[in-house]
Amino acid sequence: MRVDEFDKVVDQWKNYIFRGPLEEYSLEIDPDISNDIAAIALYLDQKTVKASGEIEEFYDGYRSAANDILELIGVCLEQDDENKVVKVAIAPNNSSLQEELQKHIWG
Repeated sequence: MRVDEFDKVVDQWKNYIFRGPLEEYSLEIDPDISNDIAAIALYLDQKTVKASGEIEEFYDGYRSAANDILELIGVCLEQDDENKVVKVAIAPNNSSLQEELQKHIWG
């Protein structure tokens, strides 16, 4: 992903998410996460929040798909209210999830 595209995704996410109660928050991206992966996480988060205003079944489906993708790429978004920061971080290892995924793929 080009730098300007990454910056565009980050700016769109910030402009959509950092409003109201989150207005004073900042974004922090773990340096071990590539810009491409961070952009995917932020894009999915923004789209999921937008989908929350839609029909509940649509939102639930979108949220589930976004969570599956984030788990697959090993990233999570964490909101730290004490420090007023949203972090794109490496997700904790979930070995039971990996086993479930392997069973689903290979039977």
